[in-house]
Amino acid sequence: MNGWKEWPLMIGCALLVSAVPSPAAVRSAADLTRGIVYEQRLTQQVSPGLNFVDDRGRPVKLGTYFRGRPVVLAMGYYRCPMLCGIGINAAARTLEEFPPQSSARDFEFVFVSVDPAENYLAAAEKKSEYLRKLGWEPAAERSHFLTGSEAEAARLADQIGFRYRYDPEAKQYIHPSGLVVLSPQGRISSYLLGIDYPAAEFERALGNARRGQPGIAGRIISILCFSQSPAPGTVAYWVQIALRCGAVLTLGGLVLLVRFKHRSPDRTYSGA
Repeated sequence: MNGWKEWPLMIGCALLVSAVPSPAAVRSAADLTRGIVYEQRLTQQVSPGLNFVDDRGRPVKLGTYFRGRPVVLAMGYYRCPMLCGIGINAAARTLEEFPPQSSARDFEFVFVSVDPAENYLAAAEKKSEYLRKLGWEPAAERSHFLTGSEAEAARLADQIGFRYRYDPEAKQYIHPSGLVVLSPQGRISSYLLGIDYPAAEFERALGNARRGQPGIAGRIISILCFSQSPAPGTVAYWVQIALRCGAVLTLGGLVLLVRFKHRSPDRTYSGA
């Protein structure tokens, strides 16, 4: 083998290896998502005095919605690029399975944003989208999309066991997906975890809440709202683009090198 012909290939492989971030440079999804779960706190009383802003820009206390109906509570944020919208739409699809006069439709739906940068306009837009998908007029007065301060959202999250954190590099909130079903007095009755809520399970959870009875702990699953891809415009985003471009160029160079090598005449002569 002519070693001098192989060194460009070896250098190319080394460049490709160097284009891959070391384990220390790669953010571990396990580290980012550690502890991001719903800690199920059945029978926990949710504070009615928590202060938020409704989708019309009016100050409101959470207890305003503890008014004789079960409460289906969700947390997340309105600009979420991942599962928040999917979860809200899944709840709407579940409701479509019940007749208009079914008791399974008789509840207050409350969504609370954990992002203090979001305002009532974002809440109103999300509510409008939800109501369009649901297509049921009474839902307009029973659906409430709230925003508020970081401190109040954190207090509510702590009370319902909603563990989340902000990832400044991805510019996203990492959080679990699911619904918390409260009694009409605001006591936690059950959890519906994930992004799919079977009609029978949903109806049973509402029935237990309406009677003030705690359900059993929900199935232990952890579906998280989180994308590890860096947000456009961040340093990590441009580093990722540069690494990908470098890898493509290096691979292209290797392909050309191999083709050139195979086309070159063999200049090795045997001795007489």
